[in-house]
Amino acid sequence: MKASKTIIATLIAASTMGMASIATACTSAIYNNGDVSMTVRTMDWTGQDQAEVVGKGRGIENQYADTEDGITSTSKYASMQIKSFNPGIVAEAMNEKGLVARILYLGKDYTEFPEGKTGVPDVSAGEVPRFVVDNFATTDEALAALRSIDVIDQKICDLPGHANECISAPVHYQITDASGKSAVIEYVKGEQKIYEGTHETAPGVQFMSNDPEFSAHLIMDKEGTKADASIRSYDRRLRAKEIVEDLYARDVKDPAKAALSIKAVANNVFSGYDRIDPHVNDVFPTLWTIYTDQANQTWTLDRADTWEIEQYNFTMFDNAQAAETVLGKNPNVK
Repeated sequence: MKASKTIIATLIAASTMGMASIATACTSAIYNNGDVSMTVRTMDWTGQDQAEVVGKGRGIENQYADTEDGITSTSKYASMQIKSFNPGIVAEAMNEKGLVARILYLGKDYTEFPEGKTGVPDVSAGEVPRFVVDNFATTDEALAALRSIDVIDQKICDLPGHANECISAPVHYQITDASGKSAVIEYVKGEQKIYEGTHETAPGVQFMSNDPEFSAHLIMDKEGTKADASIRSYDRRLRAKEIVEDLYARDVKDPAKAALSIKAVANNVFSGYDRIDPHVNDVFPTLWTIYTDQANQTWTLDRADTWEIEQYNFTMFDNAQAAETVLGKNPNVK
C-alpha cells in the first residue's frame, strides 16, 4: 500500500449529508424511451449549499487527486456542472455528449474506500463526477476507467452542522448516457461494486437514493416492496420508480409530455424546508431539483427558495474555450 497517499481536506456536495444529526435525502431517476432521454435529481441538505452552475470548455487542465499517483488530464469535453459549497465540489454534471454523473450520500455504515495501491492512478472521492464528464463520452467508457483506477477517501471539512470537523466521504455515484446505459457505483468495505445496464437489462440502476447499500434496494425491487409516504431513502426511491415505470407502461415517447410527467418524480420526493420525518426526527430540506434533457443537452433548475426557474444549455458559453464561465447563482445568497 502507498503510505504517501494523502487524504484531501475539502468540502463535498449535498449528497454527503446525513452524518450525526443531519438527515439524508437525495433521489434520482432516469427515463429513456425512444427520443426521450431524461433524468431528474433532487439535492437535499440541512443548510444552504450556495449552488453555482458553471460551463466549462474543452482543454482545461484538471487534477483529480493530490497524491503521487493523482490523475491529471486535459478535459476532452465541454460540460455544465453544479458546484456546491466552497470550494465547489461537483454534485451534478453533464457533458456535451449527454453523459451525466452525480454524487449522492451513502452512509459510513456502508461506504469504505479501498487503500490505494502504489502505481495505480488516483481520483479522490469527491472528484469522480468531474473526472467522468471531463474525460468520457459514454457510460461504458467511464466504467472502464473507474475499474482501472483507485477512488480514494477524502476528508470533508466544515459542512453545516460539522463546523471545525472533518469526516470521511460517505458517497456513491450514478452515471448515465444518452443511450440509456446507466450505472451505480459504490465502495463497500473497501470493495468496488458496480451495477450497470439499461432499463431493459437492469431497471434498478435507473433509480437511486441513499442508505442502505444498493444491493438491498435491488432485493426490495425483486420482492415487489411498495413505497410508503416517509422520507426514508428506500421509500423515496420506490416512489420515483413507480412513477417512471408508469411512463414506460404508457410508452410515453413525446419529449414534451415526458418532461411534464417527469416532474411528478420530484414532486413525490420533494421535502420542502421544514417537513420532519418521524423516523429520524429531523428535517430534509430540498435545496434544488435538476431536470436533465440529455437528448437536447439542456438543464432546468428549480431552487426551493425562489420562484424563478433557471434554464441552461451549451450555447450559453464557448465550448471550445479552456475556461470556466459562471452561468447562474442562487439569487438569495449574497
